[in-house]
Amino acid sequence: MIVILQQANSHEDVRPNAPSKKRSDYPTEWEGPEYGWDTFIHVGWNDIDKLTEEIRNKGGLFPNEPVSGSHGNWEFKNVYIQDPDKYTIVLGAMKEIIG
Repeated sequence: MIVILQQANSHEDVRPNAPSKKRSDYPTEWEGPEYGWDTFIHVGWNDIDKLTEEIRNKGGLFPNEPVSGSHGNWEFKNVYIQDPDKYTIVLGAMKEIIG
């Protein structure tokens, strides 16, 4: 995977998303993400830790710890990465809870 970023011309052009409003109408008990994000990239469950480590080793910025949890029959892990303009890119993985 290659992600290409463009840096804004000026500080006034930068407008990262704030966290979204919580909702109770999801089909599970989940009410929405705790943190705002600008881009969400789904990756494989078996790949997310390796990708996170690669980004960390290349100097990636992580504004918070990875978020793990479940909703419905799914376990998820989201890793938040911040670009130079403070936009947030999330790598997210899910796997079905069996049993």
